[in-house]
Amino acid sequence: MRTVIRHLGTAAALLLAGLAAHAGDVNIATIPDPPDASADGGLIVGVGVICNTGAQAEHYMRLRVDGTPLQPAVTTVNERAHEPSACGMAAIAFRLDKTMDTQSIHGRLVSIVRISVMAGYDGTRWAPVPPLVQYAVMEEDGYAI
Repeated sequence: MRTVIRHLGTAAALLLAGLAAHAGDVNIATIPDPPDASADGGLIVGVGVICNTGAQAEHYMRLRVDGTPLQPAVTTVNERAHEPSACGMAAIAFRLDKTMDTQSIHGRLVSIVRISVMAGYDGTRWAPVPPLVQYAVMEEDGYAI
């Protein structure tokens, strides 16, 4: 996420901080499609937690499974990594690469997925970034039993 924030600038960092504070209130419908989203069926637009490494995403997911709320879980991972932006909320356009792990969090299936970030949303516009590998924590369709 560090690289995404560097490319998006201060406005994006403020947006991401706001998204983290109001994660339950974010509606993906309010974020416009990136310029090439309709032309490329493999491009996905989403808002959620992304991390620099799979291990950081796993740590975040374990904290969430144990009942830690979103923002304290992100803070804990970042403190342990000694990196303030190891994990965080982001509004991004990305391509899926590979599902790394799937678990149940409060009755919902959640996966750690390796992704390639192609662009980030700074609150007013999409900014392309060089393809950047990150690890997203994504809710899956379906129900955990």
